[in-house]
Amino acid sequence: MKKSDLHPSLRASAVPVPGHSGCHAVVPPDPVFFPIDSPLLPLAHREIQVLADAITAAPHYAEPLIHMLNRREAVDSSQIEGTHTQFDELLLHEIEAGTADAVSDADADQTLNYLHAYMLGIAEMRTKGIDALNTRLMCELHRRLMTGDSRALPGRLREVQNYIGGLKMENARFIPAPPSEVPRLMAGLDRLIRNESDPESHLSIGVLARAPIVHAHFEAIHPFVDGNGRMGRLLLPLMFLADGDPPIHLATFLKLRQREYYDALLAAQMKLRWSDWVRLFLECTIASCRHTVHLLRELRITADQWRERLQERRIRKDAAVWRLAELLLGQPVVTVNALVERLNVSFPAANAAVAVLVDMDILRAQGTKRRRRAFHAHEVMNILHTGIDAVLEDVSTLHNYGAGAAHRA
Repeated sequence: MKKSDLHPSLRASAVPVPGHSGCHAVVPPDPVFFPIDSPLLPLAHREIQVLADAITAAPHYAEPLIHMLNRREAVDSSQIEGTHTQFDELLLHEIEAGTADAVSDADADQTLNYLHAYMLGIAEMRTKGIDALNTRLMCELHRRLMTGDSRALPGRLREVQNYIGGLKMENARFIPAPPSEVPRLMAGLDRLIRNESDPESHLSIGVLARAPIVHAHFEAIHPFVDGNGRMGRLLLPLMFLADGDPPIHLATFLKLRQREYYDALLAAQMKLRWSDWVRLFLECTIASCRHTVHLLRELRITADQWRERLQERRIRKDAAVWRLAELLLGQPVVTVNALVERLNVSFPAANAAVAVLVDMDILRAQGTKRRRRAFHAHEVMNILHTGIDAVLEDVSTLHNYGAGAAHRA
């Protein structure tokens, strides 16, 4: 990163990094609201409302779907940072954690940490709302996220200079603010997250306008030694949830457009050019909403088909197999040992329920080893990843008329 690559105002405030000749840390300006003049903004608002209505109309299916999407979010956000754990591997790792069947897997541990941090954030938003989303909570989320990695100083704001990209600072793509500036910058970010407007202003800025600014500023501050990318993405659905919207899951779509994502953030952070990032954020929000509505519909169709097939077999309504089929709508990877606890039945009863669904090809055995033998509901697994290409193709048609529409006042 060259100082000459920065916007003139950032060039003026950049701070030399001691011991690294020619390296300058970027001190971002205080985060401020700016108008988003884009046809994508009202469209994103509309898609969020469509999703909210779909969830309200089908809560029985929305709950298991969101359970799965929370885990897909953890997988995809972690994969952006280089982990390799897949969705089914996370589900298995989660249900076996703390049991005799648990195995060591550093990547899966990192991904599960993400999920634990996110679930803590959800609990805080539901009980305390947007006021809870501040630096104190971010430090607690980071502590959960980076559990087991002492080098990342879990839960502590950094006191050293870090950098993004490159093997050494001299080749970095971006050098965030010096550590002495981090507490002040985070205090400003807190105010933006909570929508604490200027005392002289009577504007209330919605989450669609705040969230992309918050994310870019968080990444520009890079307040922790490590884990900043995951933390920044983790905040996005929490902000939506705190505003009373569904928790929009964006990591899948940001991962699919990862190069654009990195480049757009860098343009905002170094050039103060926000148009590319705001447009990408709105496009991913629209894509996520549309895909979630699609998934909700497909999950309901699958559940109806399973119900008809079980009825054709004249299986008693009080049999464990019915409860297992319901469970699979949000937990499509299971083991017999885990089902004993989840269904509150004996091992033979759980095993018999699995055998029925295997015979119906609703469940399939995953692996051949008896120890850790898992079963997966392949139809549900397939649903979760279908329709993404169609949604992306549809949203791509918005690209031209959305381009360049966001600007600073």
